[in-house]
Parts: sequence; structure tokens; C-alpha cells
Amino acid sequence: MAQVMKLTKMDPTVHIKAYAGVKIQGGEEPEITCEIDAPQLVTMVEEGDHVYITVNSHSNLIVPNLSKIEIERGMGSVKIAEIKNPIKIEKVLGNLVLSDVLEADVSKVGGNFSVKGSEGLVRIEKVGGNLYVANVGSFRCEKIGGNCKVCKVQGDFYLDKAGGSIKAQDILGGIYIRAVGGSFSAKNVSPMEDLRVGGDIRLINISLSKDNLMLRAGGDIHIELDDLFEGATFKCHSGSEDIRIKYKDVILTIDEEVYTYQLGSADQTVEAYAGGSIVVSELIHHEEDLVGDMTDHYDFEETRYSEMIRERIESATRMAEAKVRAAEIRLDQMRDHLEKNRIHIEGIGSIKDEDMFPPKPSKPSQPVPPVSRPVGKKGASDEERLMILKMLQEKKITVDEAETLFKALED
Repeated sequence: MAQVMKLTKMDPTVHIKAYAGVKIQGGEEPEITCEIDAPQLVTMVEEGDHVYITVNSHSNLIVPNLSKIEIERGMGSVKIAEIKNPIKIEKVLGNLVLSDVLEADVSKVGGNFSVKGSEGLVRIEKVGGNLYVANVGSFRCEKIGGNCKVCKVQGDFYLDKAGGSIKAQDILGGIYIRAVGGSFSAKNVSPMEDLRVGGDIRLINISLSKDNLMLRAGGDIHIELDDLFEGATFKCHSGSEDIRIKYKDVILTIDEEVYTYQLGSADQTVEAYAGGSIVVSELIHHEEDLVGDMTDHYDFEETRYSEMIRERIESATRMAEAKVRAAEIRLDQMRDHLEKNRIHIEGIGSIKDEDMFPPKPSKPSQPVPPVSRPVGKKGASDEERLMILKMLQEKKITVDEAETLFKALED
């Protein structure tokens, strides 16, 4: 079922709270369309330049592509596509996918984070799962828990820490990575930070932009250089006492722990510390694609956690609807009972409420006691239920709020 809200502007700030998975698509019309299972599970309010949306079930939103998107929380997975203004996200518990956006500022993602086609800077603090980046202006991230694949970055790429492995390719700016729990493989990049890796290091066709680059690997280190490499001094420290130089006409096999080799006349220095072997060689696989196809990583995939939330919301909604129906039945019963009492009352004119329920004489000398239920009695009274039902019918409260009131009165 689709709901449409006409807007007065093409560039509103859209604030979204999503308690289930949501897909957000930029459109050409000054309106917001929400496709959702039930209309009572979404609220949309426009206030000046701002639009506030809350969705309680899986939904598809179409908003103006000039909207500024702000998501306070996404309890499921979130996908945003074709938005031409900045995006700001506080928290997504599931996966987050950004496609063809201007720029984004994200705090936390509990699942995987995928972004492609961003003109500006994409910044994120923490990613609990894997990271996939392609065709962005520049990228900055503090920490990811899983693996990372990145390719085609026009500017700089910053990633402070990665719990898993990293594959990087075709980064035109500098690459800044400090610590990697798994292995690190990179092609056509310019390392700007000393690198510490728990597994292997493999560098293909790198350029040196700093005078002294330090590489530390728990496993092997393999560096492949093309013919245009200007040269450097390689200071090699091999834990397995296996150092090999295979560059152009030079073939060296060193069965020692430490060896220094001057390649070319450049002043840069590469210090390599490996738990295993160290190999410096000519470029072997010219056409090799390190990153591979990442198309599947940009599809919307709901997580089991968000599915669980959706099931709970649907269950709560059914419970609330059942309670509303029960209240309606009790209301009908009360009306029937009242009508039967009216038949037995004789008199002329309409019967007033004060005639049927005369007020008790007041006692000014005594304070009014607080309202309380008899000892041992639980549950809401008919008057309380009717009051909640009336507020629900007048749309003063939502179904969720009515359910909360029922639960509170039943305790």
C-alpha cells in the first residue's frame, strides 16, 4: 500500500526513524511516496523545510533527489540511492548501502557498509562487518570489524584499523592505513603511512610518496615493481631467513635474516619486517584484478536482526488490534446494558447523566482520597479502556501508544 504526501519544496531536510528495513530512492517530484504493508505503521509530517518520517515495518520511500537525508536510527538494513544533497546517519544496526550519492557522514553501522558512486567525501566512524568502496571522491573510516575491498578512489583513502583483510586497487590519492588484522594486498596505490599487518603483505606497482616506508607483517611480504619504479633502498628483515630479489637482470637469494639492497638511485627507504619470507620482484601479473566484482555487495539484503524486529512489530500490531476490537465489543455491551436500563425508567423528556448517576454530596472537611483499585484486582476498568479507545478513534494516539497504555493499565 502506497501513501503519497505532496511537498512545498524540492529540497527539504528529511528526518527518518526506521524500526525495520527501509529503501530510500531519490525522485524528480516534490512529494514523498511510502510503500508499506499497513498505513498505520508510518507517520509523515511536514513542518516548514523539514519532513519527519517514522516507519515501523519494511518500506520503500521515494523522496525528492535534492533532499537532505538525516537518519537518527535504522533498526534494520538501509539503502539510499540517487540523492544529490548531503546524507547524515547516526546509527544503522543492519547493513547500509549508499549508491550514487553526493556525500555522507555516518557514525555507526552494525552490519556491512557498501558505498559506490559518491562525488564527495564519505566518512564513517565504525563498521561492525565488512566494507566495500568503489568510485568515490574520498573516504575516511576509523575502524571496521571485518574485511575491506576498495577500488577507484579519486582522492585519499583513510582506514585506521581493520579486523580482517584488505584489498585495495586504483587509489589516485594517498592510502592511509595503520593496522590490519588479516592480510593486505594493494595495486596502483601510494602508501602514506607505515603499515602493520597480522598476515601477508602484497604490494603491486606502488609509488613511494614518503621518504621512509615501514612494513611489518606476521606472514610474508611480496613487492612487485614495474619498469617505471624510480628506486629505493630495501632493508629486509626475514623471520624465515628467506630474502629474494628478482628485478630485471638481478636474481638474488639470501638465506639470512637481514639484508639491504639498493635498487636504483632514489633516496626513499623501504624497511620490511616479515615473520616469513620477503620477495622484491618485477611486475608479474599486469592485468590482475585484486578486488574483483563487487556488484552483489550493493544489493539490499535484510539482516536476521531486522527481520526479528519486523516480526515483533507485526505481532505487537496484531495484539493492539485485538485489544481495540475487544474494547469495541465491551463498549457495545455497555451501550446495550444502558439502553435496557433506559426502558425501565419512566418519565418525560431525555434522561440526563446526572439523573442516572447523581453526584455524591461533597465533604469539604475531608480531603479527596486518591483513585485506587480494590486489593487484588488487576486490569483496566471499562472507563479506562473506553477512554483509550476514544483517543485512538480521534487519532490523538497511535496503535502502538494505545497498546502501551493497555499494558500499563493491566499491570
